[in-house]
Amino acid sequence: MVVSAINGSSPLSYSNGTTMSLSTFSPNSFVNVEKGDPVAFEPYWENVRGECTVEIKGHEWMSYFGDTNNLCWYMVPQMRDAILRLHNVVGNAVTKDKFLVLGTGSSQLYQAFLYALSSSEPSDRPINVVAAAPYYSEYKDATDILQSRLFQWTGDAILYDKDEPYIEVVTSPNNPDGTLRVPVVNSGAKGKVIYDLAYYWPQYTPITYEADHDVMLFTFSKCTGHAGSRIG
Repeated sequence: MVVSAINGSSPLSYSNGTTMSLSTFSPNSFVNVEKGDPVAFEPYWENVRGECTVEIKGHEWMSYFGDTNNLCWYMVPQMRDAILRLHNVVGNAVTKDKFLVLGTGSSQLYQAFLYALSSSEPSDRPINVVAAAPYYSEYKDATDILQSRLFQWTGDAILYDKDEPYIEVVTSPNNPDGTLRVPVVNSGAKGKVIYDLAYYWPQYTPITYEADHDVMLFTFSKCTGHAGSRIG
């Protein structure tokens, strides 16, 4: 999509309340709407590279076990402490009495949660997975690609009226429209909820409360822009 500067046009508005005049874009500016690659953060990290260098010594991280006393035994204590400190400073999630699990990006954790929240008993009816439209398109792909007999993508949570167990994915702020979301399934069936809070950081939206849910997803790609780190 090409963005042209037009005098008198409405400014771009973001979910955190800030605006940007279209006059700041050149007539040759391009916006990549196909992939959410967060390279916009790169200039900032380049400016503070002297303060944020991570050094891994040759003798470190040799073992499979980062912390055998932790549920997430492959996560080193320094990583756990840094993540907990970050959430406590920002105030976007309750960390007390919670388990912190690290994954290869939040997409892997999403699939792990589908497995964990599905019934362990054999069934001819996989549990239904839904999200209110418009929803992040990768949810469907990440669900279907596993071809699991435990769960299946069923579509729009607003339209879900089956008397069958379900898993609802609530993204807040939502991707793609930035709205704050709550569960919307109107069914008497027993359901479970995955809260995808990837964008619940102050650069995207005001932090008005500490999220306190059983299952919450966060990711470095939206928090710091380090999508290539594959940490969720």
